[in-house]
This record gives sequence, structure tokens and C-alpha cells, in this order.
Amino acid sequence: MKPVATALAAGLALFAAQTAKAQHMIAGYPVFCNDFRGLPVQLIVDPTLNDVGMATLDAFGRPIMLLNPRVLQGLPPSLQLFWYGHECAHHALGHVARRHLSNEAEADCWAVRTGRAQGWFPPQAFDGMIRMLGSNPGTPMGHLPGPERIRNMIICYNAP
Repeated sequence: MKPVATALAAGLALFAAQTAKAQHMIAGYPVFCNDFRGLPVQLIVDPTLNDVGMATLDAFGRPIMLLNPRVLQGLPPSLQLFWYGHECAHHALGHVARRHLSNEAEADCWAVRTGRAQGWFPPQAFDGMIRMLGSNPGTPMGHLPGPERIRNMIICYNAP
């Protein structure tokens, strides 16, 4: 009987570890990210990353998020939180694990709605954040150009 109880306890501990929310601090806020299956997304700080962040999988297929602290530290808190939320969205929406082409507008919307719900983006912070994205030219990977991206984000922010 004892080995069965030990195995059950070990199995429950593994399940709890897999479904627990991974928690990090971004701009002074406790944040967490789980993928669409409920698996915690590991945050890896990578100052060599040639971008603000990236959502990907590790060699074992586990969800990870890379963030460049050198880029983030120069941004206001609202943009730091937005980029965290944007990269988390790619996992939460299944873009990475399902190997879908990333839907950048969908990731923006998820980040804005989640950030609004969690108190990261009160109206004044949101307004400042979208102003900073206004001159963004967009990217070949699907990030919308500034004005179009801002329109999308405002619609998402104001949605019930």
C-alpha cells in the first residue's frame, strides 16, 4: 500500500507543478503565463536577443518566453507589460505549440484585454503606450503598422 500512496503523491505533485502558474515580476507587477494547455511558460532573460521578446518552445517542446532586459529597461512600465503579455498570448492562444502562423493582431488584442483586466493598463497608461507604438512601421512577420495596430488595440481595449 505504501508504494501506491507514494506513487500517487508523486503523480499529484507532478500534476500540480505542471498546472501551477509560473509567476514573474515585470515592471513591479507579479505576472504569470500559462499556455493554452495550462502549462506554465518559463521566462528566460536573454540580453542577446535581437528583439524585445520571443515566444518559442524548448528542445523538449515546453513553452518558453525569451525577453531582452536591455530593451525592456528603456521602456515605460506599460510597454514592458504589453510586450510580456504579447509574447504570453502566442502561448495562451496556441500559436507556438500548434505551429500556427502567428496572428500578431490577435496577440496584441489578448495582451491589451488581459492587461486591462489585470490593472496593468489604466486609461492614461494605455493612451501613453499606444502613442509610443504609433510610429512603428510594422514587420514582415505580421505586426501591423502603427496606426492600424493602434486602431486594433483601441477596439480590443474598449471591448466588454
